[in-house]
Amino acid sequence: MRHLSLFLAALLAAGPALAENRGVVIANARYQNAPDLADADAGAAAAAMRAAGFRTVTGADLVVRDVRQAVADLLRPDDSPGARIVLLNGRFLHGGNDSWYMGTDADKPDLVGAGAQGVPLSMVLDLMKEARPGAVLLLGSDEAEMEHATGLENGIGPLTPPEGVTVISGPPAATSAAAAALLEPGTSVGTVVGADDRLVMAEGGDAQLVLVAAGPQADAPAGPLEADRDLWAQAAAEDTAAAYRGYLDRYPGGLYSAAAKARLDALGAAQADRDLWAEAAAANTVAAYQDYLARYPQGEFAQAAQNRLAELRPAPAPAPAPAPEIQQPRQVTPPRQVSQAELTENRLNLSRGDRVAIQRRLNTLGYSTGGADGIFGSRSRSAIRGWQQRNGYAVTGYLTGPQVDAMRAQANAAAPSRDQQDRAYWQQTGAKGGVRNLRAYLDRYPDGIYAQTARQRLAQADRDNPRRDREDQAWQRARQVDTVQSYTQYLQNFPRGEHAEQARQRRNRLINQGQIGNGVIGLDTIIRELVK
Repeated sequence: MRHLSLFLAALLAAGPALAENRGVVIANARYQNAPDLADADAGAAAAAMRAAGFRTVTGADLVVRDVRQAVADLLRPDDSPGARIVLLNGRFLHGGNDSWYMGTDADKPDLVGAGAQGVPLSMVLDLMKEARPGAVLLLGSDEAEMEHATGLENGIGPLTPPEGVTVISGPPAATSAAAAALLEPGTSVGTVVGADDRLVMAEGGDAQLVLVAAGPQADAPAGPLEADRDLWAQAAAEDTAAAYRGYLDRYPGGLYSAAAKARLDALGAAQADRDLWAEAAAANTVAAYQDYLARYPQGEFAQAAQNRLAELRPAPAPAPAPAPEIQQPRQVTPPRQVSQAELTENRLNLSRGDRVAIQRRLNTLGYSTGGADGIFGSRSRSAIRGWQQRNGYAVTGYLTGPQVDAMRAQANAAAPSRDQQDRAYWQQTGAKGGVRNLRAYLDRYPDGIYAQTARQRLAQADRDNPRRDREDQAWQRARQVDTVQSYTQYLQNFPRGEHAEQARQRRNRLINQGQIGNGVIGLDTIIRELVK
C-alpha cells in the first residue's frame, strides 16, 4: 500500500532569516513487475530528518506520479536554500547518458519510455545543486533485476554530480543508516562512508561536507521552545485540523504558527472541495456537477464530475427525415451578445503565440487546458476560471491585461523558462559531444538555441564515419575485456571519444578495487594508472 506524506519542522534556532533545510525519503520495496527490495524501510532516516529540523517529504511503494510529486518539493521557491538530503531506495535503470529511479508501476520500459515510468537522476541532482552548505543524494538497491526493453540496463549508470552535491550508493540498509548518521551534528560524509565498506561515494564527492553543524543546542536544558517543538511534532504527525488548532490555541505566536495556519488553510480548501462534491452527488444534476467543476476545475473529484455529466447529458436525437423543401423567408441571425469581460480580453489583441504562452503557463500552474494550441476552447476557459477563482479575481473565464502579467510572473516563479530548459538540456546532452547526445537534443528542441550547432556537428560526424566505426569497435573490445588495460588503451586512442567519460569512470573503479585484468595490482601500478 503506497503512501506519501509531508512533515514540516523548523531549525533549532528559530527566525525568519534562517535557511530552510529539506529532505526527501522514498522507500520503494514492492514493485508490481519486479522482485521486492529487501531492507528498503527508511523510517529511521525520515525520523532523523524531522528531528534535525528538515522539511521532510516521505513516501513508500510509490508509483511514478507520486515519486515526481515528492521530489517536486525540492522545486519550491527558497530565497535562502539550506542543506538538502535525498534518500531513494528502490530499483534503478540506466541507458544513454542518464539513470532513472523507477516507480513501483514500471512495466518493462525501454529507453524512450524510461522517463514516463521513472524519475531521471540528472533532474534530481539539478534540483539539489543550490543547497548550502551542500547536498547528499543516497541511492539504495540490490543485485536483483527488473525486466526492461531495448536500450536500458539494470542498476545506476555513470553520474556527473554538479558541484556541491555528493552521491553515495550501496544496499538499502546501508544507505538508510547513512542518511540517519549524516544528520548527527558535526558528522562528515567521509566519516559515514568510511564506517561502512558497503557504501561507495561517487567521484567528485565532498568527504568533508557536514550537513548539520555541531552546536551548543544539543546540551541545552529543556524549556518553552522544546515544548513548542514537541507539540508541533505531534500536530504534524496527526496532520488534522484539530491538531493544528490545538497547537495554535496553546502557541498562537509559536515557532510554527505560520506553518500551522498555512496547513489549516490547505486542509480547509480540501474539505470545501469534498463538501461541494457531496452536494453535487446528492443533487445528481447537470447544473450541480457544472457548478462543482466551475469552482474546482482541478478538484479531487473533477474527473468523476465530468464522467457523470457525460452520462446525464441526453444523447443527440436522430436526425428527422428530410421534409419537402419549402421556400422560407430569409432568416436574419441576431448578433451574438458579447460580455464586457470578453470585450476587455479582445482589446488585448492576443496573437496565436500569446494564447499558446498563456495555455502553457496555466498548465505549469496546475490548471489543465488540454493542450497548448493557441485556441481558447471550453477547457482553456475552465482553466482560466479556476486560476481567477484561486487568485481572488472575478470569475469570468476571460483575461485582463493585469491578469496576464500576474499569471506570467507566477509561471516564471514556478518553473524555469524554456530558454533555461533548452540551455540546461544542451549541457546534459549535445555539449558533451557524441552522435546520441546531439540527436537527443534535436529530438527535444528541433528549433532550439543550439539546433544549428547540433546539426553541424552531426554532419561532421557523418563525414568522420570511418573513425567513429573504429571508435565503436574499440569501445566494444574494451567492454568485453573489462580491464584497466583495455580502458586505458581505448582512452589513448580516443581521449575525447563518445565513451571517454564512461571509460575513465570504469577504469578508476577497477583501480579502486585493486584489480587489473583478472589479477591484483600493487600500489605503484595503481598510481601509474591513475596519472595516465
